[in-house]
Amino acid sequence: MLTIIVAESKPFRKTHLDALIAQFVPTEVIAFDDTILAIADLEQYIYPSLFNTGSSLVHARFVLDAKEKDITSELLKKIIASPTVFVFEELTLSKPFLTNVKKQGAVIYQEPSSAKATAGKQESLFGVTALITLPKKERWMAYQKAVAQYPIEAILGMLYWKVRDLALKEKSINGAYHELYAAMIEAHARAWQYGTPLQLAIEKVLLQ
Repeated sequence: MLTIIVAESKPFRKTHLDALIAQFVPTEVIAFDDTILAIADLEQYIYPSLFNTGSSLVHARFVLDAKEKDITSELLKKIIASPTVFVFEELTLSKPFLTNVKKQGAVIYQEPSSAKATAGKQESLFGVTALITLPKKERWMAYQKAVAQYPIEAILGMLYWKVRDLALKEKSINGAYHELYAAMIEAHARAWQYGTPLQLAIEKVLLQ
């Protein structure tokens, strides 16, 4: 999943960054800035191993500014759908770029007024994770409601995070959530490889 914090005010950026870290409680925060990270380097963090002892949060500072054109649509979708939490901290970004990534499912915190509205959208999107533990019929209905409101990449990022969290709590690597996580990764990869609709591929996995 992808969150972008845009503000010249350091306290504003720090407040939202600290809130994200507290919410996801990552065991590792991987921090970069524009002097040591290229856009292409992000891809290595998109699919973390299920067998890690915890989750990671990738915090990139001032990487996107002046490099917006290097973020391809394909890479953007992969980052948003990733089980890794990506947080970009920026001083400024162009309005067209922010509009595009928001449409793709990224969460944007921008000083001053838009951050409040976006926070409400993020809270609603977090509710998508509840469908994982619902009975099959209710799960299908909740999934349909979710895809009607949010891009599948944004939904998938939240589902990866929830399923991975549940899988890491299982005592066996053959547990139900381990298998579900692996099936989601495989369906995601096959959808990219063969061009099948990602929404349908993930729906099939969730209802099997």
